[in-house]
Amino acid sequence: MNFLNIDQLPENIKMAMAITYESLAAGQPLFHQGDLTRAIFVVTSGQIRLMHYTDAGQSIKHYEVKAGESFAEAALFNEFYDCTAIADIPSRVATFPKQPFLATLRQHPDLSEALIVQLVRRFHQVKILLELRSIRSARDRVLRYLEIAAHPHGNIVNLDKPLKEIAEDMGLSQEALSRVLSQLQKDGAITRKKRQIILVQELYRT
Repeated sequence: MNFLNIDQLPENIKMAMAITYESLAAGQPLFHQGDLTRAIFVVTSGQIRLMHYTDAGQSIKHYEVKAGESFAEAALFNEFYDCTAIADIPSRVATFPKQPFLATLRQHPDLSEALIVQLVRRFHQVKILLELRSIRSARDRVLRYLEIAAHPHGNIVNLDKPLKEIAEDMGLSQEALSRVLSQLQKDGAITRKKRQIILVQELYRT
């Protein structure tokens, strides 16, 4: 069993987990940084953005969560949420209250395994973001992002979100990202077709 596939869960498991649903308008927060933890969540439609706010007033994006993914798993063992969850677009989330969820995991190891798999994937995603943001050169940072994003397709990057969000992932401004992409295109290192970027293998590393 996989708790992410809610429709496929047996009814007795759903009841044991006390699953409920919440609908959010675009820009509406689900919870705020510092709120008491009450549940973890699975996005059933839409997209949720997780943000952290420093004491100095700086906002730091953690990552986006898409349909079929869980988030706020740390709430299972922490008293307060360490970030704010905001709907990027109209969204619907399934709510799994902490204690019923933990009790069900203890009784069903396959559900625990599904949670571990999700957390490992999330760890890998965060590791990539940290790697990107540690690269000082904006050009090298963008090229590394494109290289990672193109991996399943060889040398083709399908842009599945706005440039502003891609720039935020890399710790760049949208203007800086646009400048680098324009220069790479001018240098012949990439070609661009609407929502697609093609890496020119023999040039993009020069």
